[in-house]
Amino acid sequence: MLRWMARINLAAAFAVLLVFHLLLYYFLGTDNWLSIALLAAIVETGVLAIIQIALGGREEDKAR
Repeated sequence: MLRWMARINLAAAFAVLLVFHLLLYYFLGTDNWLSIALLAAIVETGVLAIIQIALGGREEDKAR
């Protein structure tokens, strides 16, 4: 699973996480659902980026 996390495209992950959080917080009826969903997607994408840095970057970069 760690190898899979190292290969994730962060822009695509952010887009997917944002859509899921938008739907979640909208249907839960959360006040300020747009800003909360945006913040949650940014935080989770940041965590993925930190994991990628900790794993030593992308495998494609190691091959070069």
